[in-house]
Amino acid sequence: MPAHPHNATMIAVCSAKGGVGRTVLTANLSIALSLTGAKACVIDGCFQFGDIQMALDLRPLFSIKDVIEQIETIDAESLLNYLNRHDSGLRILTAPTRPEYADLVTLEALDKIIDLLRSKFNYLIVDTMYGLQEQTLFFIERADKILIVTDLEMATLKNTKMMLDVLTSLGLHHKVKIVVNRSTMQSVITSRDIAQILEGESIMYIPNDFEIVSKSINIGLPFIIKSRRSEISKTIISLAEQLSSANAVNIDKPPKSSPRLSFFQKLKGQKERT
Repeated sequence: MPAHPHNATMIAVCSAKGGVGRTVLTANLSIALSLTGAKACVIDGCFQFGDIQMALDLRPLFSIKDVIEQIETIDAESLLNYLNRHDSGLRILTAPTRPEYADLVTLEALDKIIDLLRSKFNYLIVDTMYGLQEQTLFFIERADKILIVTDLEMATLKNTKMMLDVLTSLGLHHKVKIVVNRSTMQSVITSRDIAQILEGESIMYIPNDFEIVSKSINIGLPFIIKSRRSEISKTIISLAEQLSSANAVNIDKPPKSSPRLSFFQKLKGQKERT
């Protein structure tokens, strides 16, 4: 069942390491939510080198830079004019066209943009930058659900475990769901080992299908559309259904923004209280 249309469920898709399929997951999950009839919008939170437009074969007319230039006067209705439209009905706020423009995107501007978009959509999905940079941490804190994408590589799992420890320290662990991408690939570590390594987290496994995913990326047509009957698409649809049915969001009161403290200030504050 779609979230309340005037208080969108916000989903932050993040990872502790690059190259794990975070953007591909964001694109396909967003379309899966959109195809249910829900109003869904994606923010490309990789403001220097965002790729969500490539995953969706978009030629953006506008980007978040255009919104930032009007941030003082923009309202929810006018913001819709800056969103790019996908054939599935999905709306997308793309990253700037040049990496140097990323410095224009402030947390204050993002705060206003998120509030305005939440008033217009059922789902707001953010493809964040990997790691815990300030803007990524901001999205994670504002989100109702946090999807941490990992795979079977030891380095990725090590960083994922560290990221989970940090989110636990910040009191955000209850929002987290782990998504293990390429879970059926050949590896010394198997999908059966993940629960033990990550100590029993809420985990979703996405099968490995290099051919379908590679073709999807190269032609810019999400596999959730082109290969809907494949196992990987069925898994994404299942994840979308889980997120839809698990909407435990208070629809009367949107979450309040936390004080503007740095990442290390927040960690220090948590440690001092324990």
